[in-house]
Amino acid sequence: MAEPICYMNERGSVTIDAEIRDIRNITDGDLVRLSEVKVVKVEDEEIDVNDLPDETCRTISKINDRGVIRIQKEVRQALGIEGRRAKLEISGIEVVRTANELPTEAHSSIVPIDIAAFYANAAASWSRAKALFLRENPDIEYPPSTATTTKIMGSGMVIAMVGILLLSQNGALEALAAGDRIEWAGLSIAFAYGVIVMSLSLPSHKGTVRALVE
Repeated sequence: MAEPICYMNERGSVTIDAEIRDIRNITDGDLVRLSEVKVVKVEDEEIDVNDLPDETCRTISKINDRGVIRIQKEVRQALGIEGRRAKLEISGIEVVRTANELPTEAHSSIVPIDIAAFYANAAASWSRAKALFLRENPDIEYPPSTATTTKIMGSGMVIAMVGILLLSQNGALEALAAGDRIEWAGLSIAFAYGVIVMSLSLPSHKGTVRALVE
């Protein structure tokens, strides 16, 4: 099959043909990889496509029920077509994350097992999304090599041992074992802060798109 030529409006919206979606099993809400995006024509008489940057870009974007995806601003700027209508040649269209991997909607139930299942599903979905962005980001080695994994695990063990040693020396470990609320509150705050720092350090969808363009 020839690579599809798709029309993009000035806001970056592109419709993927229904036949292509059917062949490649692309459905509403899927996250789709576009391996190569190239400008073949600009709907502006003052612009010659030969005067545009000689670039092809790779990106990932979510598709809706009408088959519309959005070419992000960073990609449009790299291709020199920001704010303009254009025809794009898009190759390597494939699903990298299906819609059923997204978090399910919250239910009105207050049964603890339902609530726990919802948050467990949300956490699993978050981790899969971050794993996807790590794989797609060209600046990050993922999965890491054996040597890198060993270094990370070793560093984590050293940090944990030092932390336990410091807690035991100042009596905090005994206070935690005794159920001291202040010590547990401090530990909870430290843990929450660590989770926030880790979340911010991992690549986002927008950050991954920028890395792909650069």
